[in-house]
Amino acid sequence: MNVKKLSSWLPATFAAAALMGSTFANAQEPIKISYVLAVTTLEWTSEIKAGAEAAVADLDFPVDVKFAGPSNFDPGKQASIFMNETQTSPDAMIITNVAAPLFIEPVREAQERGIAVTWTNASPAPDFYEGFFVSADPTQMGLEAADVLAKALEEKTGKPAADIEGTMVLGVCVPGLSVLENRVNGLRSGLEKLMPKVEVLPTIPTKPDREGSFAIWNQAMRKNAGALAYVDACEAGNLNIIRIVADDKLDALSLAFDVPGEVREAVADGTFLAASSSNFFMQGYMAVYATATALHADKPLPSGWLKIPATMVVQSNAGDYNEAWKDMQPGLRAYYDSDIEKAKAAFEDGDLSPVAEYDNPPN
Repeated sequence: MNVKKLSSWLPATFAAAALMGSTFANAQEPIKISYVLAVTTLEWTSEIKAGAEAAVADLDFPVDVKFAGPSNFDPGKQASIFMNETQTSPDAMIITNVAAPLFIEPVREAQERGIAVTWTNASPAPDFYEGFFVSADPTQMGLEAADVLAKALEEKTGKPAADIEGTMVLGVCVPGLSVLENRVNGLRSGLEKLMPKVEVLPTIPTKPDREGSFAIWNQAMRKNAGALAYVDACEAGNLNIIRIVADDKLDALSLAFDVPGEVREAVADGTFLAASSSNFFMQGYMAVYATATALHADKPLPSGWLKIPATMVVQSNAGDYNEAWKDMQPGLRAYYDSDIEKAKAAFEDGDLSPVAEYDNPPN
């Protein structure tokens, strides 16, 4: 180091140290978090990143978040990336979980190395039910979506929901994936209670890629052209339903469980009835905020499920919601401010649900 620079640097450094006391060293060492995403190229993961980065900006101590994950949906590769990240010795790791069994051994290894692990998106395997989990409740999202559909069909038909007859077609792109299955189970259960005369057809397996999903939905919608509604639990299916309804001029309703740009626009212009967002921004925000806060206080992560409120986007609020997306990090941070503060309070008060409740059947 240049001696002249050193001599000018030392007084300022010691002055700062005198003011900050023993916290000086800690203030210079950021908490390191590896955030392992399910996929890095989709819009919902950019929402997670924006939320995580907003949390870092809000915290009053330094935190470094590194994002990693496969470029395409590949849970096996994601698990391998997670294992590679443990070798970098972060203070904590956050998983966007889509295939819990694949992470049992990798998470055990991380914890044996002293790395704190936070689960998000879908619940961990039972081995880790005592861990910390951050997510919306997909079953409740499905129940709320059923209520929205029932009210819309009452208005459209002029009949009470219990008297409406017809069929509905539901799809899921990765059968067996709990976060998706729970959305569909909640929706199906809600529809059966609210509209008992409507036949909800067996769930069709679609595809996570847009091309594969289009072929399946195109066939299903032609086969069931008179259905009251078409709903896919996945982003690719939502986008294809928008296209097919418009191209074939179908008189049918649909709503989404993801909010990419095309879906947000479709809700705003009335093509789509609604979109029940998993609120990935808040998921990323609270996962980082809670994990970093616990580590900074030298405390273990709490045990339980910190529930993130889902957001039902309808035409009446789509304008404000879409405006927030234009500059995602500050925009969504402001949009969700009250919900974020409530989630912080729940975390600080230990107001968490048992993780095992995630896969409970709908009430």
